[in-house]
Amino acid sequence: MSLVLRCARLFVALIASCASFLCSAQGNSSTPNEAFEKTISEIHTALVNKNYQSAYAKAEQGIDEFAGEPNFDFLYAQAALEAAKYDEAIFALERVLVSWPDHVPSHYLLGLTYAKQKNYGQAKQILQGLLSAQLTPAMRGNVTRALESIDTRSSDLEESYDHAISLALGHDSNVNSGALDDRVVIGGIPFLLDETSQKTADNFMRFRYSFKAKWQQTQYQAWKLDVDYSDQRHQDANDYDRYQGTVRVGYEHKKDNAAFSVGGQFGVLTLDDDTYQQDVGLYGSVQYYFSGNWFTAISGFAFLQNNVQDRNLDSRIFTIQGGVGHSSDLWLVRVDAGYTWQPARYDEGEHYGRDYDFISGSVSHRTSQNSLLSFKAQYRDIEHRAVHPFFLETRNEELVILNLNWRYQWDQAWSIDVSASYYDKHSSITLYSYDRTEWFTGVRYEF
Repeated sequence: MSLVLRCARLFVALIASCASFLCSAQGNSSTPNEAFEKTISEIHTALVNKNYQSAYAKAEQGIDEFAGEPNFDFLYAQAALEAAKYDEAIFALERVLVSWPDHVPSHYLLGLTYAKQKNYGQAKQILQGLLSAQLTPAMRGNVTRALESIDTRSSDLEESYDHAISLALGHDSNVNSGALDDRVVIGGIPFLLDETSQKTADNFMRFRYSFKAKWQQTQYQAWKLDVDYSDQRHQDANDYDRYQGTVRVGYEHKKDNAAFSVGGQFGVLTLDDDTYQQDVGLYGSVQYYFSGNWFTAISGFAFLQNNVQDRNLDSRIFTIQGGVGHSSDLWLVRVDAGYTWQPARYDEGEHYGRDYDFISGSVSHRTSQNSLLSFKAQYRDIEHRAVHPFFLETRNEELVILNLNWRYQWDQAWSIDVSASYYDKHSSITLYSYDRTEWFTGVRYEF
């Protein structure tokens, strides 16, 4: 049983065992009046009935008037803890311990609250201190079980490693469109529309490996490492076999409703065994839940892109985007908008430089316990920075990307993926317009 569920049951037992104690308060509290007794009774009843949101709402109504009363603060702490208001619960318990320094239930509840925050070091220190006090056999058993659970959780928290491999078979209606990053160019400008520049359909096999590691430093801070490798082999169009690798290292800070992350990334794209381009850069993001399940997020990226085969495609990429979303057990809905600056590094390649606005929306729905259905759409309005040296005009383009994915999880390790994507680009220079459809199905193994 998880620490969270175990704590929930212990809280209910703790409430029942301390009910009579709270009514008498051992003569330590102020003389209760009728309003105080009514508030205490309502909070206590709501907690026993597991109506935690109501208990916290009633406790909040009385905080200004009754804060400092140990009876009230103790019940307020329990209600705040069940409502995931951990800082508020800790402050209330600290007020209780000022008046009742030897109050075992408050020390015990404080240890469990720190455990809920994943501050396992502080939680363990408090609970271990209780073992030297005079405890009932039931309370000693609760403390011992809580410490065992904290030891297990803290060992899992310190570091985690997740691997995933997948193998997919699919079909691409336009393998030489360059839609992987929308800038893949082989052989320069296709003056002659021969077989290498015409739309080519082909089947492919894709192998992918991903590795995710996390090293927790405190209950709020962690270092992360993500490694992705993709190997896509085509049946006939071997010139467009693609090998892509990405390494991302980052720092993450999460507390209450806010999350912040920053880090660096290095990537390599290889076409037909020859390195095509490399990129290196920095990223950062902030996410904040402002109302229940609603959140907002903003992120930024700065990259240098080096094209090994054509230095005119070397560029710098700066992106900023923001969005809002709604998250629940069954749904995740998100809308983002942003802007990208992508100037060329050299003047002679400025006609490849571009800037674009984009907007995207995504919806994920857990259709069953083992099934997840996702859809994402993106629109880009692209303006190039200079006149094309051959066509003598500046390209303006629009790109639409649609993706539909379904994943079915057989068990904790095995799953199946079915995905379909559509790309449609309209360019003022017709040669650069294309449409592309890709679909694949495959299996995934996580360990």
